Amino acid sequence: MTMQIIPLTQLIPSPLNVRKTGAKDGVPALAASIAVHGLLQNLQVRPAPVGELFEVVAGGRRLAALQLLAKQKQIAPDYAVPCDRRDDADATEISLAENELRLPMHPADQFDAFKKLADGGKGLEEIAARFGTTAKVVQQRLKLAVVSPKLVALYRKGGIGLDCLMAFTIIDNHKQQEKIWKELPDWARQDASRIREVLTNTHIAADSSIGRFVGIPAYEAAGGAVLRDLFDEASAGWLTDAALVNRLAAAKLEESAAAVRTEGWKWVEIMPVLSWEMLNACDRARPEYGEPTETQQREIETLTAEGNALTDAHGEEPEDEAAYDRLLAIQDRIADLSEGPELWPDAVKAMAGVIVTIGQKGDIDIRRGFIRPEDKAVVRKAERAARNHKSGAKADEAPAFSAALIEDLSAHRTAGLQAKLAANPKIALVAVTHALALGVLYRAADDETVLGIGVSIPALERSAGDIETSKARKELAAATTAMRKGLPKDPAKLWGWLLDQDHKTVMALLALCAAHSIDAVQTKQAPAMSGHAEQLAGALKLDMAAYWQPTAAGYFSRVSKQQALDAVAEGTTRQAADNLVRLKKGELAKEAEKLLTGSGWLPALLRAA
Repeated sequence: MTMQIIPLTQLIPSPLNVRKTGAKDGVPALAASIAVHGLLQNLQVRPAPVGELFEVVAGGRRLAALQLLAKQKQIAPDYAVPCDRRDDADATEISLAENELRLPMHPADQFDAFKKLADGGKGLEEIAARFGTTAKVVQQRLKLAVVSPKLVALYRKGGIGLDCLMAFTIIDNHKQQEKIWKELPDWARQDASRIREVLTNTHIAADSSIGRFVGIPAYEAAGGAVLRDLFDEASAGWLTDAALVNRLAAAKLEESAAAVRTEGWKWVEIMPVLSWEMLNACDRARPEYGEPTETQQREIETLTAEGNALTDAHGEEPEDEAAYDRLLAIQDRIADLSEGPELWPDAVKAMAGVIVTIGQKGDIDIRRGFIRPEDKAVVRKAERAARNHKSGAKADEAPAFSAALIEDLSAHRTAGLQAKLAANPKIALVAVTHALALGVLYRAADDETVLGIGVSIPALERSAGDIETSKARKELAAATTAMRKGLPKDPAKLWGWLLDQDHKTVMALLALCAAHSIDAVQTKQAPAMSGHAEQLAGALKLDMAAYWQPTAAGYFSRVSKQQALDAVAEGTTRQAADNLVRLKKGELAKEAEKLLTGSGWLPALLRAA
């Protein structure tokens, strides 16, 4: 072997170079490095069979980088290239030796190298130019360089994955990083998303409903700090001062509440986060509705024509998801327009209130007509007075008998009602449906029915934040809207209306009310699936693939990497899963969603028994 300076124009790639895969990878970055640092390693060459050319048997990427620099006119076409000339050695052996025995720099060493350059006064752009990369990549590497040395050492030994190490860059406190790592269970140490969740559990996600409502500009203007993840471009970051976020949200809600207070309600309360306990304890008054305006009527006619066209093209229940969603949206909009403008009588406002809160999309959500528990008695008395007035009775008329006698006689009357109802299934069906509908569709007072049957409606929003946008929820909402259109608006008229309906209509209303009351949610307090839930699913032939799809946000980012890989293997092929093994958790979640969309794959919890 002899060292020889050879013009670039006389060098050609050797067909015997063993590196085939990735031979062109990273050439621009390598060219940038050579431009700054020069060629740090000689090319291995041998004379070509013809002419005065030399084959590069080892160093093909360096040759490509030099040729790129010549093309960019950064070096001369005949640039003098230092080479090691090998006349007798086997070219394939030389190529294999250089490519096989050369070890790539460990990422942790690259972190340290970038940091030394930065400490020496080099800027992000300058470091990036020297290594043919971007300032963003350099910034990320420098962020990794300030992770706890103990965790970096663990990474060098293979005790923590790179994606998990990157998760720790969210905070700079080494002691806190080490404490959290020590307290994490073994399974969570392999889950970067879980590590981020623990690191940010006292912060507020910038893309949460309250985060979007306040807005990063207003939050930062008030002195708040934002924690950002340099390795997750999709992440909006976290607002670190939760108290400040809540103060800003309350102030913004108060602006809307001030306008609502001029409407004359008994009370108006701001509530950044809805208290479902309070909502369930309250009754809900119903507004009256005016006639649709001319503009609304024209929109109804336009939507009706569009809906009819969709039905003609796709049927009553389109299989095409876009057509199905549009048809539901049309039905909902027509139902809203048909009711006309919402009107709240002064008598209702005098007894009810308004909650001003934040919607799921970070917008203002004003909910009117809530009746607090302490006001329910007053409302019922007013409603009874109104009914008595309509029937000609006097609300304050004194009873003709003593209280004890009234109780005695009414007990006998109750027994008589029980006996007769037990022998009349048709009226019993109406009575049960009436009682359930009052609770589901009217939130009416308890004295509207004498049946001791109530309904509890689970707040699924508390368990799944995206439930309102699900296909199943849209179906139920559409069915409820369609049913409401045919019902009397006054709960006092529901009984007479039901008696006039055919069996099919009564059964449809009963089914709707029963559906609203189903609660099969599994929680920490009740972790096991109800046996009846399985029985009901079997009887209904429920296929959750029609209502639920595994997505990156809704499923894959919330399970371990291995669970995501197992899902891909089960829903497609093992080879497809193996192809994703080296991906970071976020990239894996996105790819898994693509592969399993439309596959019908379901996690075990959602499969038919």
